Amino acid sequence: MKLARGVIIAAVLAGAGTARAECPTTPDDGDDAVCRPWSAMLLPTAFGSIYVPHGLSGTYYGGGLEAVLLAWSDNSNAYGPSQGRVRIDVSYLTGTAMSTPGMVMYRGGAQLAFERNASRAYLIPYFAADVGGLWSDATGRRWFVDGGLGVYLIHRRSAILDLEVTGFLPLRDVGTLGGVTSRLGLSFALW
Repeated sequence: MKLARGVIIAAVLAGAGTARAECPTTPDDGDDAVCRPWSAMLLPTAFGSIYVPHGLSGTYYGGGLEAVLLAWSDNSNAYGPSQGRVRIDVSYLTGTAMSTPGMVMYRGGAQLAFERNASRAYLIPYFAADVGGLWSDATGRRWFVDGGLGVYLIHRRSAILDLEVTGFLPLRDVGTLGGVTSRLGLSFALW
């Protein structure tokens, strides 16, 4: 019995090696889909959004549509982010306060993953930055920039599910309209 345990322990120790969490530098024919680089254009996206301004009563919530102009995944040691997207979107938000009119928000920007070789298709953190505008009867048109953090809950060629929280900085009326936005989006490939 002691000899059998000793043989098992020796086999485990002899077979142990350094764990590699990154994709190989030279993919072979049997590599998994996560390590194969891909890019896609014109991915439609539906998303839900929340906007919490500091100086207005209530919270705004709603949804919208987004066009991902370019999305990519390249889990390698090459310079740059392993995953990312370039996007434009438009949303309609209604307020929680009864007297609050709805607003339209539109923006364009990018999401870039922090990791160079994530070697996975889930829970990939990213940075987001956008430039856009909002319009409502009460505010008129206001230009803004936003930036924040997010996570690709799933990042595959066929579907991308992401959650994002950004700081919202209007170029005028910062004390009233400045705040936080959050969104949950689902992109999918048509082909």
